[in-house]
Amino acid sequence: MPVRQSGAVLATLGAVAFAVSACGGGGSAKLTCPTSFVAPDADKVAVFKPGGGTQLADVSYGIKVIAVNSKCDRADKGLIVNTKVDFRLVSNDPALRTGSFTYFVSVVDERQNILTKRTYTMPFEFGSNLHDLQKSDALIEKLPLLNVATGNNYAIVVGLQLTPQQFEFNRASSAPPSLPVPPSQAIPPSAPAPNGS
Repeated sequence: MPVRQSGAVLATLGAVAFAVSACGGGGSAKLTCPTSFVAPDADKVAVFKPGGGTQLADVSYGIKVIAVNSKCDRADKGLIVNTKVDFRLVSNDPALRTGSFTYFVSVVDERQNILTKRTYTMPFEFGSNLHDLQKSDALIEKLPLLNVATGNNYAIVVGLQLTPQQFEFNRASSAPPSLPVPPSQAIPPSAPAPNGS
């Protein structure tokens, strides 16, 4: 499983993090880790065959993010966050052997502002008799926090890098179905019984 390490200093995150945590020291503070989760409606994608339609039979292969897990450790200045991302790929095309897909990893603050975003390309290969496989990737990010107790003010967000059309397709498919509600019909009051009955 590959391990991808961010070599660049996260300058934007560093400025924000130091400003947020300037009131406390990090030497003896209790370490807290960022939450990690999958971006809504960016967890899956169906890739259709060229020139085909958009029905199930036209799907070449599908990808889904099935798990994101992060853990962190102290660094000289801040936190080291290790994130593992698991994917599942299913092929519907016997002729498909190799390909690749792109996913992103973002660091966001507690107001959901995106502080950093990086994209990664993951190659895959289906065997002649293998149409369902799992892939994993491991990432290492350094968060330059002055106070490691503020790590839970941030989150690691993972998702597939989708086109606008793919994103809208996911959003539409995840929306709850609209059920037709018949108009209410007033029940007529019962007629008074005839005299003498």
